[in-house]
Formats: sequence, C-alpha cells, structure tokens
Amino acid sequence: MAIKTVLVHLANDPDWEARLGASQKLARELSAHLIALYVAHPVHMPAGVEGRGASFAYLAEATARARIKASEVEAAVRMSCQESGLSWEWAYGEESHLERLMEQVHRTDITVVSQVSIESFEDRLMFQMPEELIMAAGGPVLILPKGHVLSGFDAPQHILVAWKPTSQAIRAVRDTLPLLKTSKKVTVMICESGHTDEHSHTEILAYLERHGIKAEAHHHHETGHVGEAILSSADALDVSAIVMGAYGHSGLRERLFGGPTRYVISHTDVPVIMSH
Repeated sequence: MAIKTVLVHLANDPDWEARLGASQKLARELSAHLIALYVAHPVHMPAGVEGRGASFAYLAEATARARIKASEVEAAVRMSCQESGLSWEWAYGEESHLERLMEQVHRTDITVVSQVSIESFEDRLMFQMPEELIMAAGGPVLILPKGHVLSGFDAPQHILVAWKPTSQAIRAVRDTLPLLKTSKKVTVMICESGHTDEHSHTEILAYLERHGIKAEAHHHHETGHVGEAILSSADALDVSAIVMGAYGHSGLRERLFGGPTRYVISHTDVPVIMSH
C-alpha cells in the first residue's frame, strides 16, 4: 500500500505542534498530501469542573478559545507547508474529535494523533478516542507519546514490528511497508506461546525481504502481559517506533484490566503505528 495522504489531528492542546511536525515529515518523505484537521471541541475536562451546569459552561468557554486558536494554527500550517512545498488542505469542525476524524479517514492512508493516558483525570473526554479510531479507521494510526517531539521520523532509525500470525498483525505490516522500507533497521518481535506456529517468524521475515526489507528476529517467550513485553523489548532494543496490530475485546475483563492495545497506547514512550 502506498501512503499518499496523511491526516493529522489538531486541537487547542500542548501537543498539536508535535503532531503537525510529525505529519509534515511523513508527507515530505512519502510525497503525500496533508490534511490538517482542527477540532475546536475541548480536549480536556479539568478536575475542578463539577456538575452539569459547570461542565456546559466550561465546554462553551473552551470551544470559544479553541475557535480563536484555530486561525493561529491554520496560519502556522499554511506557512510551514508553503515553505516546504507540501500539498495540503485545511479542515475544521466543532463536533466530537472522534466523529470529525471518522468523517475524514475514508480518504487518508495514515492518521496522526496523540497518546491518551488512562491514568490522567484530565484526559477523560478523550480517553477512548485513539483506541476507537484505530478499530474503525480501516488503516494505520500513528500515536505520538505526550510531549514527544519527533526528529527524523521521515527516516526512522529502528522500527520494531510486534508479530503474531494474525490478521491484525499482517494488516499492520502491509499498511506500513512504505515506512519500513525507509527505516535503517527493522526488528520483528516474535511473541511466542504454546500456540505459535513455529514457521511463522521465518515466513514474515521472508515476506519482508521480498519487499526489500531485511529484518532481524527478536524472540520473546510469552509468559506475562503482552503489552508490557512489547514495550520492554522496544526499550531494550532502543527502537524509534513500534508497528503492531490492534486487538479489541469486549466484556468485563477487558474493561477492568485492559489488553495489549490499550496498555501500549497509554504507556508507550515511543511512537506506535497500529492497524486493525
């Protein structure tokens, strides 16, 4: 799959410039069109806001501030894109962030958003946005850690692919082939368990090699939380990004304990690209 359209989520929050910079680097490297989507709906609900009346008042005031901020952000996007010669367009909305993003994902190849922490009370308005977007987008979503400023993501130093022989994992690999090809190093983390096909890792390495990507295998024997294993491997291998399939589960256990997808989204300190 070629990546020829990049959608970036912008809002009145501290990380919008980091998301914009990352999406512009991707668009430059891949000669892609950039859609800069600004949503004026508030991204946070402060801990001190209590009661329905106070919540409505805060939302109205925060939306008004975000409208003013929109013109500043649009000017910054226009200037930086014109200076770099990028093809781009501006999109705006005031409905929910997820709803507005879902109106755009049908015409994009990758979407750039920021991490939302399940531990942060201030993130409660946005808690499920990245997770739900990944499950419904039909394409890859790049999640940037909070406060993370990318340098050189247009040519990543080292990408870790979290691999299991599942439809979600192969979708993630196929969706990110253009980025894997630009990476200086690719490592495939094999999450082994008693049910893992012993030939799976050789097959995925051969698949990547046919696409011009010579990857190395990193075997992990699954004995605990898969999300923790992925992030600990990423830290040990000093990778610059993670590619993985996103898995969704229903039921009380998932809501109480979370799964690998939710754990990685909320705890990663390196960029993660997920597909479902």
